[in-house]
Amino acid sequence: MFEQLLPSDYQLVFRHLPDIQLVTNTLISLAPLYTYGTACLSIHRKRSLTGFSLDICATMLMALVLRILYYFIAPYEPSLLRQSLVMVFIQCVLLKVSLNYRHASYDPQLLEETPGLALKLAGVPKVLASLFQYTDPEFYRRVAESVVQYLCICFAHAVCFFDVHYRRPLLFWQWAEHAHYWRFLQYFTLVFSVLTLVLRNSESFASVIGILGLFIEALLPLPQILMLQRLRTVENFKSILLVSWLGGDCMKLSYLFFGTDNVSVIFIVAGLFQMSLDLVILGQFVYFYRLDLANKAAAGLPMYDLAPSSSQHTG
Repeated sequence: MFEQLLPSDYQLVFRHLPDIQLVTNTLISLAPLYTYGTACLSIHRKRSLTGFSLDICATMLMALVLRILYYFIAPYEPSLLRQSLVMVFIQCVLLKVSLNYRHASYDPQLLEETPGLALKLAGVPKVLASLFQYTDPEFYRRVAESVVQYLCICFAHAVCFFDVHYRRPLLFWQWAEHAHYWRFLQYFTLVFSVLTLVLRNSESFASVIGILGLFIEALLPLPQILMLQRLRTVENFKSILLVSWLGGDCMKLSYLFFGTDNVSVIFIVAGLFQMSLDLVILGQFVYFYRLDLANKAAAGLPMYDLAPSSSQHTG
């Protein structure tokens, strides 16, 4: 289309230029090799996993398996499928490198027990109906406050599952043995592959696997948010990961809004939710980066003699 706008003398040269769409699709497909490859090199160079959440590999690999299987039910852009396959490869490499350089003394049994939910819920003040009339607005206000407190406590308890500081049920993704991680991924892939083969003609199953994949992927930033909040530093965090996440959010939302028709609201909500979490990480990165600079500047200040001035003028 564009070559018709050029003079005839230049059209032959234009035909020998690489196809822009092909180049773009290739860059999209190979982009994960750079973004997550740099994370692999950084962990290998420092021989430390500090600052990187191992849960990122779990979230990405589960979401990618579901995304690839979804292609066989409802085909989407082939370049996105190629990107998913490349991403599976680099995530497996990242998982292998991360496990190799995890601290040698790591023991999941030493992790803190998750705070009891029942004990927290018991601390919410009870509203006794006998003290109020059902027509009294104060009764409904206190009931609403109690419901909000219950919901906040349940939400905070659910978030603890993504905090590596606490011990999870069955030590999920906190195992000491490396083989457990690969075995889980094999079982996860096998189960959903069989379900996809059996239910590939079911629209309901297609919706379930698509929504589940997006929901898992939307939770990707949450473990990293909790880890950065505990470390209160971004010294070992790769900024290229944050850039790739935000870029992926923009591409995903652009595709949902402009690249396809009849998209479910759930897909849009999941995309917006993930982008909001990535923006939280962006805010953390800016804040803790400045804090790191301030700490380094304070550590480099010379120590001055703080003796009273009167002692300096004696005699």
